Amino acid sequence: MNIRLLAKRNIQGNAQRYLAYFFSIVLSVSIFFIYASFIFHPDVVHADIPGGKLISRGLIAAEIVIIIFSVFFIAYSNAAFIQPRKKEFGLLTLLGMSKSQLRKLIYLEQTMVSLISILIGVGLGFLFSKLFLMAISWLLAVEQPISFVFVPEAFIYTIVGFILLFQLLSLFSLFHIGNAEVVDLLKDKQKPKKTPFVSRWLIALSAVCLSISYYLACTLSLNNSYIRVLPIVFFVLIGTYFLFSQSIVALCSRLYRKKKSLYGGTNLITQTNLIFNIKDYSRLFFLTSIITAVILTAAGTLFMFSADLKKQGMDNIPQSIGWIENDASVYSVIEPSAVEKILKEDGFKILYEVNMTGVPITHLLPHMRTGEPNENRSLLISESGYNNAAALRKIEPAKLSGKEALYIFPYGGLDYQFVHKGEQKELHFGNGTIQVTMVGQRNQSIVAPIKAATTLMVVDDQLYHEITADVPLKEMARVRGYEVKDWEESMETSSEIEQMSNNHNQLQTRAPIYQEMKQGSILILFIGLFVSLLFFIVQGSMMYLRVFTNLEDKKIQIHALHRLGLTKKEIRQILSAEIRILFFAPFLIGVIHAIVAYVALSNLLESNLFAYSSMVIATYFLFQLLYYQVTKRIYERAVITSIK
Repeated sequence: MNIRLLAKRNIQGNAQRYLAYFFSIVLSVSIFFIYASFIFHPDVVHADIPGGKLISRGLIAAEIVIIIFSVFFIAYSNAAFIQPRKKEFGLLTLLGMSKSQLRKLIYLEQTMVSLISILIGVGLGFLFSKLFLMAISWLLAVEQPISFVFVPEAFIYTIVGFILLFQLLSLFSLFHIGNAEVVDLLKDKQKPKKTPFVSRWLIALSAVCLSISYYLACTLSLNNSYIRVLPIVFFVLIGTYFLFSQSIVALCSRLYRKKKSLYGGTNLITQTNLIFNIKDYSRLFFLTSIITAVILTAAGTLFMFSADLKKQGMDNIPQSIGWIENDASVYSVIEPSAVEKILKEDGFKILYEVNMTGVPITHLLPHMRTGEPNENRSLLISESGYNNAAALRKIEPAKLSGKEALYIFPYGGLDYQFVHKGEQKELHFGNGTIQVTMVGQRNQSIVAPIKAATTLMVVDDQLYHEITADVPLKEMARVRGYEVKDWEESMETSSEIEQMSNNHNQLQTRAPIYQEMKQGSILILFIGLFVSLLFFIVQGSMMYLRVFTNLEDKKIQIHALHRLGLTKKEIRQILSAEIRILFFAPFLIGVIHAIVAYVALSNLLESNLFAYSSMVIATYFLFQLLYYQVTKRIYERAVITSIK
């Protein structure tokens, strides 16, 4: 018997424990290799694929996330493997194995598992990279599919990178076990577990941190999101950690004191096991709840953004084809008759058209960051002109009188107030100036937000006619627009109209912008789902490891309970309850965090995303339930078969 053979037999003997860890590492390596194959693909490097560079940046970000996540997972797994085997290491030391030989044994075990995982992961990644390239080719709608080639850089970066990662983390894990005394190793499991300490101050801190983070998230807006994201993450992490290490412990202690429910069925054993293991569980609960929140938030955000893309396009680009003429007396950009002819020839039905004139004006508005007044341009239009266009888009009409004015900002996601109700504002047009009283601001677009018509200033019809009475038509601007049915299919028609126009900068078509955003969002969703799947597998693996690291101790406990009279049915109830708590307690907290994130996203997009978020959470729950059922069945079989 030598150390190499002993390490091999240890791996075989702990195969059930290594299973989830091994599968997670293989998946991580495979995804990393597939992404690297695209990043270093010759067609991407030489910019032969349209949009390839953009996807490459997204994949590089995903690679970094995978590496960071792998560091935490491997470190956690190494600790989980070593902890329950301390008695085994103590016996080996007692039988004459030196500390250096013990370190070598652990190092060889972890190296063997890591090398096998890396080789299988790279092999599977190489096999499935062809499917990935085909999917990317289809999503990018390239004429020639991306060729499947051997990419040496992908092999080098994946194999060398993960070997170095495993080696560093393996060496780090050896210090703890190598410095322990034989007595400590042998008696590690015999140390009595104390009732966890509970601090009311830390419970209060948890409640305060979570309350602050939830408030900041629920009141998030586009203009303050960049300063709130980091505080939200910070308070969520602190609050969640103390929620599990303190608040949940306090809750379990309170339930333990309720004797009536404690002595019902198998509750005494279940609750006793929980309260004395909650300290060990708290770190796992914290990590898995945060992972759950990240998965649900990321996957939900990508899915909701993709699903809500059409609405965003219609909100931000009010007409399928829109343009502005700087001289209202002529059509220098494109003739309306030419647009109508092309639409008719291509079989698109015009739902409505917009034809509005206005006067370019200047006025002072505060800068978003500094608050200092800056000169801005707007298009002055009449109340009736605004209301006619608003009615076509089913927007509430304006109600003005006298020298009142309404400011229209085209982007609904930005809730910054440039003007306030009752504010006096000077409007400058040509050689004239007029003072108006602002009735407020609306963040919505009714005509194509281009050049002078990007923002609008609406005034009463009588006041508008007084202002424009002496303004010649050539000094006014004209905004035209056509809304068509099935505009999503008008890519070629839009391109033809753009080619006919004399000034592309003053023409806006919705379909090309929408299709470009849709293509990008699908690609991001496609990439994000791979990473989310990896996170989910790793999260489940951490729970699996936690369950099976204490398998031998659990067998001893269950065997003793069975001798005291517990039936196999009652034993199954105990095991199911313990695994259920492990899987669904952090899931519940993670879902609550994700729901708050969905509320923040709904506020940013100004859309009700309840249906989308419910679908994401329900899908995740089904996967979690499946993982729970598989783990429970394997665990119950492993424990109950030991009962004689």
